[in-house]
Amino acid sequence: MPLNCGQSKEKVLQTRAVYKAQTGIAVAEEIDGILEEFGVKEKVVAATVDNAANMDGCFAHTLNLGAQKLYNCNTVSNWAARIRSVIVWMKRSHMAKVGLKEKQQLLKLPQHMLILDVRTRWNSLYLMMERFCEQFPAIQAAAIDQRLRKPMEKLARMSNEDLRKAEEFVLLMRMHYTSTIAVSSEKSPTCGQILPILQKLRKHYTVQADDSAFARSLKENIWNDLSKRYQDDDIQAFLEEATLLDPKFKSNMDRDEIWDRVRASVAAIEKLSEPRETQVHAEEEDREEEDENYTPPVKQKKRTALEELFEEEDSKLLSSSSPLSPQPREWSKKSSFIEAFRPFQPKTAPVSGGGRRVTRCQCCQL
Repeated sequence: MPLNCGQSKEKVLQTRAVYKAQTGIAVAEEIDGILEEFGVKEKVVAATVDNAANMDGCFAHTLNLGAQKLYNCNTVSNWAARIRSVIVWMKRSHMAKVGLKEKQQLLKLPQHMLILDVRTRWNSLYLMMERFCEQFPAIQAAAIDQRLRKPMEKLARMSNEDLRKAEEFVLLMRMHYTSTIAVSSEKSPTCGQILPILQKLRKHYTVQADDSAFARSLKENIWNDLSKRYQDDDIQAFLEEATLLDPKFKSNMDRDEIWDRVRASVAAIEKLSEPRETQVHAEEEDREEEDENYTPPVKQKKRTALEELFEEEDSKLLSSSSPLSPQPREWSKKSSFIEAFRPFQPKTAPVSGGGRRVTRCQCCQL
């Protein structure tokens, strides 16, 4: 999707029928042929695919496939079916919906509609249980409304244990839901977040001695699926380098062999960039002229899902760091690594309005 005036654009180049086994290699060959036919192969630097079994694809999709394994667990599916039947009854009965809205007002609960899960819809089981726990007092009150032709027998079959499981489910799955939101960004790269999130989820889904049988079943079913993902050596190496280059998580991958691979990649980029230096400088001057008339918009800062997910780690980092001295880890690689980036020294351009300056790096313009 090329960028034009800050807006993403989509274009379908070609649609082909594949008459052989649709393995990842076969699909890649077909896509490669289309790109060569249109003469754009050298311009494509990345590709996005779905998360079918023959693909190593979207991490957000991978997280949701792990969560969908709960539908195959009898302990979870039978319990979820009892709660689902209550929600279906409430949504089908007009009088029940009227009563629910009235009880929400009396109990000063948010006037939210109940959510029914759909197996193929991401996070819908979590969202259904979260809304059910939020509205349970209003559901109970609406179920005994005298205007109903017959009482809601399905709610009478539910036990306190079912409600306890719903609350436990929401607490346990909240991190999984937040992780999905964090990596579903369209405005920033997220591949550097995959390994840190997997490490956090592995710790979260580790079975503890005091876990209930229900919680143990949830953890085992989800992590048994997630632990099998991204095990290829090449994929692991790519994710390690992406994590190292992410300012938020680079300390998680501070190993010499990863730094060596990154330095080698930078050296290769430097060789390729030498013939283009003249063109880059000309383009840079044009951009500087455009930046002089640009005033950045002021936006109110809002916590992202990623900040919420790693709130505990960020708090520890801020409390242990001194604002007057850099972190030792930050400078430990400077002497050996800064030379590789010397050709990409940042340049500054003045910006009208307050005398602020914009810093840009040449490597971002290659």
